[in-house]
Amino acid sequence: MVDHVREIVGAVELIDAFPTVDELSDYVDELVATVPDRVAVTEIGRSRGGDPIREVRVGSGARQVVVIGNPHPNEPIGMATIRHLLGRLTADDAQTLGATWHFVLCLDPDGTRLNEGWFAEARTRTGVARGFYRPPAAEQPEWCFPTNWRGHAVGTPLPETLALMRLIDRTRPALIVSLHNADFGGGFFYTTGGDRDYWTGLTDQLTATGVPIYEGAADVPGARTWAPGVFELPSFQRIAETLTAEGVEPLAMMYGAGIRDYAAAHATALLVCELPLWVDARVTDEAPSGRSMASALCSTATAYEEIADIVQNALDRLSGRLTGRSPFERALKDTVRALRGNATAKRSATDSRPATVGEIFIEEYVWVGVARLRAGGMLLRLLDEESRHHPSPEVTAERTHVAAIFEKWCTDIETNAPGRPVPVPHLVTIQSAAIVTAVTRLRDNLPL
Repeated sequence: MVDHVREIVGAVELIDAFPTVDELSDYVDELVATVPDRVAVTEIGRSRGGDPIREVRVGSGARQVVVIGNPHPNEPIGMATIRHLLGRLTADDAQTLGATWHFVLCLDPDGTRLNEGWFAEARTRTGVARGFYRPPAAEQPEWCFPTNWRGHAVGTPLPETLALMRLIDRTRPALIVSLHNADFGGGFFYTTGGDRDYWTGLTDQLTATGVPIYEGAADVPGARTWAPGVFELPSFQRIAETLTAEGVEPLAMMYGAGIRDYAAAHATALLVCELPLWVDARVTDEAPSGRSMASALCSTATAYEEIADIVQNALDRLSGRLTGRSPFERALKDTVRALRGNATAKRSATDSRPATVGEIFIEEYVWVGVARLRAGGMLLRLLDEESRHHPSPEVTAERTHVAAIFEKWCTDIETNAPGRPVPVPHLVTIQSAAIVTAVTRLRDNLPL
């Protein structure tokens, strides 16, 4: 199977940049003009900003596969992967593995456009942070599906979510693949099932390209570990129950169900690919750290609360000037909410076992370091936006204050955890091979 997967994936073009929304759309238009008998494009909806959400269909097999690009707009690996796979699958009908493929080019084009400034630049952790945007939970299309929790209706689908719901109901897919990327550390996957061969087949793609397997705690509450680097994708109910047990109000942390919940009516299997833009071998260091895990989690909680306080204080000082219309303002308010909830969950942990060096590194630089860069970068972007539209001495002073804190955080990252950038072709190869591995197993009636 390894050779078969490698043959279908093929060699990935030597690229340094991720495609923008328009570049990927233009590529598809050229593909339609070149091989109109092998590809069809459908507009399945419009974003809140009016951008078309396009589905590209390839193949004609009975099994339906949906592949989603950019469910989070700061995670562009998937758009490069979709471009590569479209080129491979449309070149030869035999490559489609007896499936009909439905590629959603970009689920959140509005948010993606706010990140495109760093797609083609030399990527450093702090450089990307300066052009970073991630929407609040209530504006993330993948987590706004309708559901119920203890008698309460939860989830108001966004236009982008409704487009995806219509596609799922129309195709009744056997498999949905959601293409994500983490910022830093190691690679991992979420699945809804499978077996040891499947999980090893996924993580082998990481090992083959020198990306360390992330073996820390899952970033979704309630996720069980199938194998090193592979977690179960939990249902909304499991996530909510886990948060409740940790002393966190679920409906203060989540604004809807996920794809797994909505697609369950069709018995759909899920695969989520989480790949880092930068890697660091220290995430796998199993040497004893001399600290307990509970102590490390408590330190992370304290750091989360400090970040939340910095952001909240800045927003409070600007409260008379902000209107709520800026996507950065909304994202930052949600960041404060999420950080405080995550701090509560971290502090409630009772894990007293000794922590490894890798686990300490993950807490300090995968979780806290990422949170600082994301919050600081978006806060500076908000202040820059305010300076352009409504300049004032107060805004200038606030930006100077925030910039000093952010530069301190950046110096820490660039000194202690800059990471090694993973070449874009390697990232595309890993995601493509993971997708093809899953679809090959689907063809062969093996568990997913």
